[in-house]
Amino acid sequence: MGSKTTSAHFLVAGIPGSGKTAFCQWLEDGKGFLHLDFDKLDRGDGTADKLALYDSLRHSAERFLTVIAKMEQPILIDWGFPPQVLGMVSCLHGNGFAIWWFDGDRQAARESFERRGTVSLEAFDRQMKSIEENWPKILEVFEDNIIYSVSAGPTSATPERIYGKMFSKRRRY
Repeated sequence: MGSKTTSAHFLVAGIPGSGKTAFCQWLEDGKGFLHLDFDKLDRGDGTADKLALYDSLRHSAERFLTVIAKMEQPILIDWGFPPQVLGMVSCLHGNGFAIWWFDGDRQAARESFERRGTVSLEAFDRQMKSIEENWPKILEVFEDNIIYSVSAGPTSATPERIYGKMFSKRRRY
């Protein structure tokens, strides 16, 4: 596959309603990351540059890695994550991406998702069923890079807390 990335690139995946997008937007706004929200980009919603990066990954991981290797800005992929693409996640991880899974109280995540009102609860249920069915494989790929970001209430972990956890472990990558 392509050469390893030289800057800090991240992929954030996890259960729906776990705060992935809010955290990733916080990183883009405050820390200078280029936030690629794959769920939005898949619907054609995004800047031309972001859509082009997304299209390069849809073509092949190698093409995507070649394109981002020329970029100085760190990339942050926010992926609602269909478990069928675990191979792609492993590829990105093997090419320098730090990967993180956001998880937590499933009922609280459902409540958070429902409050957002952007996608049906049926979509939430389908994705959760797929995640549960693939949980052993997900754990194998993400290992101990799991952040419990949503708890009963629902209450979400602060971006600062998540950031501290992610970047204190970054030395592993």
